[in-house]
Amino acid sequence: MENTLAISWRPEFATGVAIIDDQHHVLINMLNEANTKLNDRSPIADFSKIVQGLLRYAGYHFQTEERLMEQHDYAAAEAECAPRHREQHKAFAEKVIAVQANLAAGQRIPKADLVDFLSKWLADHILNTDRELGKFICSRPAA
Repeated sequence: MENTLAISWRPEFATGVAIIDDQHHVLINMLNEANTKLNDRSPIADFSKIVQGLLRYAGYHFQTEERLMEQHDYAAAEAECAPRHREQHKAFAEKVIAVQANLAAGQRIPKADLVDFLSKWLADHILNTDRELGKFICSRPAA
């Protein structure tokens, strides 16, 4: 059971925006790699390295989405959605930074808790927030 996927790409994850979808594939692959490589006896340093890599890539991905929001004037057109989207990015980063700080302090997190949190957050964010952004971008006239 150790090698099962934490999350699989599903057609409903597609946003219609290639760069966002490509980066979501990378995040899903990173999460599945973490699920495969880690176990509850893995050294804390291994957890920390994986969490740091996920945080770094998620930050890069969030910057991409937020740049697209600005380019397409998402905040002006979707006054409620844009701030909520950014807030979700911020809350995710804060949670993962807290996990990283706990690991640095020697406090282990069960692999299942980490993978479950990351999988659920990613799926929920893609399905309920990123797809809204993708739909908006795809509805805009091509520049």
